[in-house]
Amino acid sequence: MNKMQLYDALFNQTSDCVAVLDLQGRLLAVNKKFEELHRWKHEEIVGEIIPMIPEESREGIFQMLQRIVHGEEISGIDIIMLRKDGSSFFANVSVFPLKNEMGEIIAFVGIGRDISENKKAQEILRKSEMLSVVGELAAGIAHEIRNPLTAIKGFMQLLKERNTNYVDIMLVEIERINSIVNEFMSLAKPHNINFVRINLNKLIEDVVLFMRPQAHLHGVAMVVDFTVDINEFKCEPNQLKQLFINIIKNAIEAMPNGGVVTLFVNRNGDGNVTIKVTDEGLGIPEDGLARLGEPFYSGKENGTGLGIVICHRIVEAHKGTLSFKSKLQQGTTVEINFPNV
Repeated sequence: MNKMQLYDALFNQTSDCVAVLDLQGRLLAVNKKFEELHRWKHEEIVGEIIPMIPEESREGIFQMLQRIVHGEEISGIDIIMLRKDGSSFFANVSVFPLKNEMGEIIAFVGIGRDISENKKAQEILRKSEMLSVVGELAAGIAHEIRNPLTAIKGFMQLLKERNTNYVDIMLVEIERINSIVNEFMSLAKPHNINFVRINLNKLIEDVVLFMRPQAHLHGVAMVVDFTVDINEFKCEPNQLKQLFINIIKNAIEAMPNGGVVTLFVNRNGDGNVTIKVTDEGLGIPEDGLARLGEPFYSGKENGTGLGIVICHRIVEAHKGTLSFKSKLQQGTTVEINFPNV
């Protein structure tokens, strides 16, 4: 094997992305794996200044290259990188100096690999561990609060006959505490799930009928679009009702000036069921979108964040997936996908 063949084997046959950059960050060469992952052809990207790095991160990359010039080693850092179409992914990257015969740095070699799936797995594990801790805390907190709460509520109702000026307000606040305790109990206690076969369209229609008065009070219209009659859908009906009520309630509350909540239900070609709930509300900022599903994180002033956590649990119990897409001042779409069962 001559040097050129060895070079080609090392450069193009490796499973990692490899890019060679000059001292200004201009690409001199990329290997086949780089082309495959980033979706740029060699001739399209050579000569460009780090186009695979998001604009807001480029200054940090240039600073990193300067640190390498001064002898620092950069190995195994996680950064966000771009594809040609503008989509992004997490990559684990190491950058090494390329020196000439006199020991002068004449270029940089970057080696990276896509770790998006690892990141997702780590995030799922982190949320799972957090949820486990919350469940343990919830059991103790709910027990300690519920007993005195029941006694206080009883005495408030007796006092209401004498003075209604303040007791009504106190009863409303007690009901709010009680609802929070109920959310804790939903997290804390294990559920025996009894799956039965139902008409999913009918269940969603019942939930929409139940939620219409609240929607009307907020100036919100509700539209349901069924593309197919989904009969014999296997699920735990009460849990699905709770799921849809939580999601529709959030959609209504996201539109303080009114609007339309649309529910779209479809069975895909593979038999899986997709339900989308779309609102025309305020939307969720990008950092908030990433944190949805974390216990105690909520975009609402008085929210606990437990409602979305419970939704995730219900969907996971049905082997499905729950995802959110949102744009500020344009609205939010919640997508639920259930497997064909």
